[in-house]
Amino acid sequence: MKSIFRVLLVFVMLMIPSLVKAQGDLAAFDLKGKVKQCIWVNHKAGCIYKGFSQGANKEVLLFSQNGRCLKWNGANFVKMGGNALYSECSRDTKGRIISGELYTAYYTSGSGEDTFAYNTQGKIVKHTYEDGGMLIETTFAYGADGNVSSTISKIEDSNTEKTSTIKVTYTVQAKDAKGNWTKRTAKRNNGTSWVENRTITYYSAK
Repeated sequence: MKSIFRVLLVFVMLMIPSLVKAQGDLAAFDLKGKVKQCIWVNHKAGCIYKGFSQGANKEVLLFSQNGRCLKWNGANFVKMGGNALYSECSRDTKGRIISGELYTAYYTSGSGEDTFAYNTQGKIVKHTYEDGGMLIETTFAYGADGNVSSTISKIEDSNTEKTSTIKVTYTVQAKDAKGNWTKRTAKRNNGTSWVENRTITYYSAK
């Protein structure tokens, strides 16, 4: 029964782009336009379980022409039984990822899930990460310019039975010609700050 469900899920995921105007996964990564690749240095640099690192916090994202994420740091974004970030995922009618089962190549079996929620403008407003007793719920706020102005992360650790909250404020310093930011500063409520950089390449206009 489970294998039949997976086959049906794959069929639906393949059919969705032809039935609706797909937005793909770009919104989940705060991107827009015909993005082909994004190299994001110090994304999530303020996350509590890894801390700040100049070199370790780097994501390389590869997208298809319809905006669907294909590769995450060299691995498949979604693939059942293979080298991937997610073993399977669910998408909404616009083709956007709304949940993903974290794959065992990166996480212990059955340990984690990511969920995503978007506003009426198509921007991500909430991301929830659950893994091994850790629950992190992050909400996003936007400024008048449409860029992320701040995030608030509520962290619940069932192992220590402690809850904490981290707020990060962002200031965009540079954008590319497509309107995607390429450099921004981030500052946590405890005073820690860092710089995030993105190198973005695009598909050629046809």
